[in-house]
Amino acid sequence: MPEISVQHQCASLTGLVEVDSFGDPVGPLPLQTDAGFFNGEFEGAKMVTGTWECEVGTLQLDLDLVEFCHLLEGHWRLTSESGQVTDIKAGDSWVFPRGWKGTAEVIEKVRKVYMMLYTE
Repeated sequence: MPEISVQHQCASLTGLVEVDSFGDPVGPLPLQTDAGFFNGEFEGAKMVTGTWECEVGTLQLDLDLVEFCHLLEGHWRLTSESGQVTDIKAGDSWVFPRGWKGTAEVIEKVRKVYMMLYTE
């Protein structure tokens, strides 16, 4: 029988480890850290969850996955390839749809919890 996976106190969680960049840096590579807590499958797709943090900087994104996010801290400005600008601040939730392309500018260090779905 499957059991519940829990990551307690994500906002104050310590021990995040440095990870590869979520996107291609525009300028200096911002430090990115993560603490994953579930890695499994959902209806044929791989599902990964955790807490991710990124220092100030800009990333170019071209996503081949669907990702739900909830921002715990910071300020992010997402600008799609079509020019739509979306400001995300602590307390906001959003979904990156598969195929989203654009820039993600970290204005103030961000910390988010996430759930990604993708096929390999």
